[in-house]
This record gives sequence, structure tokens and C-alpha cells, in this order.
Amino acid sequence: MVSKILDKLSLRTVLIVPFVLQIVAAVGLVGYLSFRNGQKAVNNLAGQLMSEVSLRVEQNLQVYLTTPHQINQSKLDAVKLGLLKMDNLSAWEKYLWRQVQLYPYINFTSIGNKDGDYRTGEKLSNGSLMINLSGKSTGFDFYSYNTNDTGDRTTVAAVVKNFDIREHPSYQNAANIERPTWSSVYISFLEPTLILSALQPVYENNQLQGVLISALRLDHIGRFLNSLKIGKSGQAFIIEKNGTLLATSTAEQPFRIKDNNIKELFKAEESIDPSTQATAKYVAVRFQELKEIKSSYLLNFEIDGKRQFVNILPFQDGKGLDWLIVVVVPESDFTKEIDANTQTTIWLCLAALGVALVIGILTSRWVTNPIWRLNTAAKNIAKGEWDKTVESERSDELGELAKAFNSMAQQLQQSFETLEHRVQERTAELAVAKDKAEVANQAKSTFLANMSHELRSPLNAILGFSQLMTRSQTLSPEHQENISIISSSGEHLLTLINNVLDLSKIESGRTTLNPKKFDLYRLLNDLEDMFELKADDKRLQLIFDRSPDVPQYVESDELKLRQILINLLNNALKFTDEGGVSVRVSKQSSGKTDRAEGKIFESSELSKNAPDLPTANSIKPSPSTHSENASYANQNNASDSAASFFLHFEVEDTGPGIAAHELDNLFEAFLQTQTGRNSQEGTGLGLPISRKFVELMGGEMSVTSAVGKGTNFKFEIQVLAVEVADIETQKPTRNVIALEPNQHPYRILIVDDKPLNRQLLIKLLNPLGFELKEATNGQEAIDIWDSWEPHLIWMDMRMPVMDGYEATQYIKGTIKGQATAVIALTASVLEEERAVILSAGCDAFMRKPFREADIFDAMHKHIGVRYIYEDPGQANLLAIKERDLEMTAADFVKLPESLVADLKLAILNADMDLIESAIEQIRFQDTATAGAIARCIENFEYDKVLNLISQTRSHE
Repeated sequence: MVSKILDKLSLRTVLIVPFVLQIVAAVGLVGYLSFRNGQKAVNNLAGQLMSEVSLRVEQNLQVYLTTPHQINQSKLDAVKLGLLKMDNLSAWEKYLWRQVQLYPYINFTSIGNKDGDYRTGEKLSNGSLMINLSGKSTGFDFYSYNTNDTGDRTTVAAVVKNFDIREHPSYQNAANIERPTWSSVYISFLEPTLILSALQPVYENNQLQGVLISALRLDHIGRFLNSLKIGKSGQAFIIEKNGTLLATSTAEQPFRIKDNNIKELFKAEESIDPSTQATAKYVAVRFQELKEIKSSYLLNFEIDGKRQFVNILPFQDGKGLDWLIVVVVPESDFTKEIDANTQTTIWLCLAALGVALVIGILTSRWVTNPIWRLNTAAKNIAKGEWDKTVESERSDELGELAKAFNSMAQQLQQSFETLEHRVQERTAELAVAKDKAEVANQAKSTFLANMSHELRSPLNAILGFSQLMTRSQTLSPEHQENISIISSSGEHLLTLINNVLDLSKIESGRTTLNPKKFDLYRLLNDLEDMFELKADDKRLQLIFDRSPDVPQYVESDELKLRQILINLLNNALKFTDEGGVSVRVSKQSSGKTDRAEGKIFESSELSKNAPDLPTANSIKPSPSTHSENASYANQNNASDSAASFFLHFEVEDTGPGIAAHELDNLFEAFLQTQTGRNSQEGTGLGLPISRKFVELMGGEMSVTSAVGKGTNFKFEIQVLAVEVADIETQKPTRNVIALEPNQHPYRILIVDDKPLNRQLLIKLLNPLGFELKEATNGQEAIDIWDSWEPHLIWMDMRMPVMDGYEATQYIKGTIKGQATAVIALTASVLEEERAVILSAGCDAFMRKPFREADIFDAMHKHIGVRYIYEDPGQANLLAIKERDLEMTAADFVKLPESLVADLKLAILNADMDLIESAIEQIRFQDTATAGAIARCIENFEYDKVLNLISQTRSHE
């Protein structure tokens, strides 16, 4: 029915309607998808922006809130060292006066003792420095003094009657909690700002001696929030879990002043800012109890019909603070351009419809008129009337087609007469095409090498960030599994890229040998361990058979030999379902190997599945690599020729075998056997690369196979025997967890045009405390180096504007630049590029993707950075923490009485050196108990340890 209707339509209609429909549909679909993608982009962008802002606020809060406790700790250290006394606060005045100048957002730092004496060093917002005191000497009145440039008191600035620090809530709170904590947020009576005090009780012989206080100005947090750019009109604020507003990015102060000049805090729901007020009310209604918010939330709601994105992030510091970071951004900040684009799309659709109609009509007329004449010409040619011609004055394609019809008969007649001559010409053309194809093949190899370089750069980021995330202690098991999958997939992709690159290097003649001395036995054992699990999963037997005369230590290209055996074992295990795989290694007196066939396995169980293999399907190695073999032999002649010999390898399986007609193409790149294609795995590069490697190492590879019985790959390589003393031992890798103390700050410059590569190094080095800067090209690197003088530069070599070669030559060409270590980072794997890079002045050369251990080792070698490493013998930290929570008197019963007595005496005398010595002695007896005791000492839980020791008598 449909075909009949289409047959009745005119050619003009068929040309116009589809043309118009295609244009309208394409424009409309593009517009719709653009709108939908815009909406998704808005949601994604809003979420990313708000999460980034929340995390940035959280990071800065951690910096702000850590400082006051660090100040208290420094004062506590001064007391413990005997530098300052708790009963002589006069000596504290200049110390506190000096200390408050070191931290810009600290309001005051003070001390109060058990006798009620109180001293404070205070810095006002206008920069004035004050010394405050009260106690017995002042009749317990609070005096605030101005100071001179040396910290001496001058004139009285303010007096507050009846001030006893012991009755202050902050003092009492610290005394009750008996550990570092925070005061409640309060309003300063000297300046209009909120104050939050860090509290540190001081004990001596289990007696409270006083409290150390450091006060933080919260208006600094407000100014930081105000400095953030959150969309166009977004804002951020911080509230307590009871709803009290602490800081905001708006100009609003987080307190109110009443008529009698009394300042008071207020809740965020009472804010005069409409957005803050509406957001706070929504959060209160949404969660009912703010204390129940334990994780981050990304929500949206409406204010006056306008959608708002809000992100809520809980913040806790472990010392009593429980705040909420709230970020709110209107949707309109993101959708303004999308709305404009939607209107433009509608107009484009209408315009496209009109233009399509006009063009369709004109085109149909222009096409259909000459087609009738061409139709007549075609019918004449079909009848064999070569002398019939068609008149046409057009010079376009249709005119050319008419001319072609007119000359077709004459050309056909001539073609029969000149066919033999044309065949000869065509043969010559094919020869030229063959030469061009060979040139194109060489260009392909160069292209593959360049593409592999470009692929390794992003792969460096994938594997690098995977390494960083696997060290995280906060990832869930599911995410840890996902990271493991990403990492293994990245390693698989790296293997594929390396295979392609190896092939391109082989085809372009750039593959070289890298002989080294290694333990052959260990290599074979490693391979057996690597593939044993895979063989067990398939219930196959994996046998490694090594002749007694095979030496343990040899010199050859270990990496290429390992890759050859891995490729062959992978194939054998992948295609074998019954029986097993055998690897046999023997020593040959020459490169000629014994081709006699035997059974695959000697065991009676497997011999049933491994009959003798026929030799009819054997592939002899190509003689095309005699020059390469000779080259390898010449290298060996430089050594002791008496120690040179051939190792013979066989990898035999009981798999399905390979058909005779497929053996000829077995070692061709990108070609697979029928069995390989059915498996839907592999690229067809493993065997060609393996054979090229064998030939490069002075040997030959061959294969024998029988369908349904199995396959046997054989090859030999030339090696040198070496002594055991020549083998290099590999140092075990350890995870770096921190920098050793008492080192000067190291300045590190990271130069790379790829943001992800820079970010990877920043995330790797920043947590350890390195000072870092970035540059996107060589010119930026030179400018930063000249003004900042970094100790070390990580230099990418391929960059726009100015590459790493030129930048390194400039830096190393100066006297100052000789003191700067420059390490090249490149995705190229060509050995000849190493010499070029080092000749440019680089101190070292490292390839992407790199391992974090290589980064740390290079920095230690070239600028002397020292690290603290993770102890591999230490028990699981989480288990130790759990054991710490469950420590009982029974744990002390197990310890020698002398160690327990020494520990008790050291705690009673508050001798930290003796305590640490006793804990180290206990660690030899019980690591978990020693860790639990150390944690109690760090938290000043001396009573807990003493009580448990006293309870040991009841267990005896």
C-alpha cells in the first residue's frame, strides 16, 4: 500500500518533502537536546560549584580552628619545659603580648591559674596591642592596658569590676571536661565581633593548675566567606546545630545591638537577608532536628517561585564543635544564557522551515528538467545505439553526465581494442601504489607512536589518581572496589598501548635491546605464581620444568623475555579448557634446537589429553632477521664468549590447536585465528611482538600444532652466564606518609600544559607539606623560577609557547639554575629521546604514567628530601584503635611486672621521657597494648592507665 502511494508521487514532491523534514527535524532535535543538556549541565555545574565551595570553606575552617589549639599547646609545652610557671603570671605578659602578634585572626591569648590570677595578650582590629590582667593584685578587677613597642604596660584603657577568671564559664568548662575543648561562642565586649575560645586545662600531679585560652575572631571567617565568588548572587553561611548564625558571606553582622547597647546572638531564621532567612527556614523544616544532619546534602527549594540550590555540609573538629556549612545559589545564576538560547533555537527552527521550502522548490525544478533528457539517453545506450547523442548546454554535473553518455559508446569500443595495453599500465600503477603503501605503512608507525604518546598522558592521570584514592581511609569498600577496577582497567589499557607502540617501534626499526643481569629462577617462579590462580580457576595443571644445567643468573633483556612468556602463557591458558600447560626451559649449546616431538606432559593423568603432536604443521622461523641476530651476537662478543649460550623455551598446551591454513598468518599483526576471534578477546599483536623480540635477542620462534590435540611454541634466545654477586637487589617499596621533621620547606615547581597532570602531582605532594606552584608552559616556568627559586622542577617536555627543552636549557644555562634540580616528565618511550632530554640539561628522566614511589625517590636523590615511611610490620591501625577502646586490666596482667612498675612510676612523676621509654619496652611484648597506652597518654588520660594498673592486683 505504501509503495503504491510512493509510486504515484512526483519526483518534485519526493525531493522537497524529505529535504524540508530533515532540516526541520534536525534543527528541532538539536534545539531540544541543547535545552535538555543545558538543564543537566546546570544541575551538574551547581552541584560541583557548591560542593567545591563547601569543601573550600571546610578546609579553611580546619586551618582557622587548628591554630588556637596549637597556640595553647605551645604554652603548655613552655609550662612542661619549665620555661614559664603557672604561679608567676607576671613573666607571661610579654610572652602573650608577643604571641598574639604572630596570628592575624587571633583576638587574644591568655592564662588563668587556680589562684584566680589572669593575664592576656590582646590585639584589637585597629592593630592596637593590649595587656589585660586581674587577680589578687588588682582586687579581682579586670584592667586593660595599652602597651609600648617593647610590650610594657603604659596607660589604662578599660576597667571591668569583679572579674574572677575561675568563675568564668570557659574556665569551669575546661576544668570539668579535663581535655582540650572550646568555649561557647560569645560577643567581645571591647569590639563588635564574635569570639570562640580554645581551652586547655593544665594539670600537675592530677591537680588542676589553671587554664590556657586562645580566642579566635569569627569575623575573619565572615570576611573569608565574603571573598568567595559563589555564582553571581550565591551566598554561604555557617550556623550551629541550634540554628545560631555564626558567619555569613553577606554584609550582615551575626549579632544584634539593642537600645541599651547590649549585643546578642540570633538564629539564621531571623536574618534580615531574605535568602539566608528562607534557606534557614527550609533547612529547619526539612530536617526538623539539625543535630540529626550527619552527612552532606545537595537539595533544592523555591523562594518566591524561583528555584534555589542548597548544599549542607556538617563540620566537626573532634573537640566539641558541631557546625553546619550552608551554601545557596539561585538557579537563575546558571540558566540565563540557556533561556536566551531556547528563544534563539525556536526562531532558527522557523527560519530553517522557510528556507528549506524555498530551496526545495528551486532545487527540484533545477534537477528534474534535465533528468528527462538524460533518461532518454540512458535508454538509447541500453539498446546499444552508441551513435545516439544527447544535446545539453549545461556545464554542471548533469551536463557532464550528458557528455559522458555521448562518449560512452566510443569509449567502450576503444576499451576492447586497448584492453591489453591498459592491463599493462594498470600493473605499473599497482607497483607504484605498492611503494606508496609501504610509505604509508611507515607513516602509520610514526602516527601510532605519536598517538601512544598522547594516550599515555591522560592515562598517567587515571593511574595516578587511582593510586592516591586507594590510600584513602574514608572510602567505602564499594568505592575501593571501583577504584581497583579503574586501576586494573588502566593497567590493561596501558598494556594495549604498549603493544601498539612496541609494534610501531618494531616496524620503524627503533626497538633496541636493554640487557641486564637478573635471576632467571626468580623470573620463572614469579610467572608460575602469576598464572597459577588462573590455571586453578580453569582446573588446569600448570607445570614449569627447568633442566638442571640451566644457570640461575644470566644477562639478557629481562623485560622482553618476561613479555614473551606472558604472551604465550596468556594464550595457552585462555584457549585451553582441559589438560594443562607446560613450560620447559633447557640449555642449548648453539642456536639450533631439537625439533623432535614428544608428549606435552609426563604425568599419566595429563598424557591422556596430550598425544604426540605431528610436525606437518610446523612453522619455521623467517630468515629475515639474520642481521639483527648478528647484531645481538656482536654485543655478546664484547663479553666473555665462553659464557655465551642459548636458552631453549617451550610453551605447550592441550588446547583446541590451530588449523594448518591459519598457521601462515599466525604471526601477522592484527590477525587472529578462528579460535581467537570466537573468544572476542585480544588484538592480534601478542604473537607478532613476541616473535620480533625473540629475533632481536638472537633467536628464532616456531610453532607446531594439531587440531584437537594442542599447540607447542618454541623459541631460543642468546644469553650470558653471570655470577650471583652481579645481580642487583631490588629494594622493597614503602608508602610515604610524612616528611621527616626539622627540614627546611621545599619549593617544588610543576610545569605541564595538562591540568590533570599538574593536579595529580599537587594532590600527591601537597599533603606532605611541600610548597607548590604551577606553570602551563616553559615561559611561565622561567618567570616563576626566576622570582621564586624552587628547589626542584617537574618539567613536561612537550608544551605550547615554549617547550621543556628550551626552558631547561635557559635555566641550566645560568649560574643560579645550576642549583635547581630539573626532572623531565614525558609520555614518550623512545630510548633515543632520553639522550636528547638529558643533553638539554635535565638532571633525570621519568616516563608517564609514573608510580608515586618513583616521584618520592627522585626527590630524595636530587634535593635530599627525607621521608617517614609506613611501617610494613605494624598491625592494622583500625584494629589497634578498636583494641585501645577495649583495653582492660587483663592486658597489664600479661606484661612483666617490672615493665608495669616502671610505667606507673613514670606516670606518677610526669616524666615524659620515661613514659615513652616504658611504652617502647612494652611494644616488644604487646604491640596493641603499647599503642593503646600511647593513645591514652596523648589524650592526657593518665588516671585511666593508673586505674587499670591498680586493678591488676585483683587479677593476680
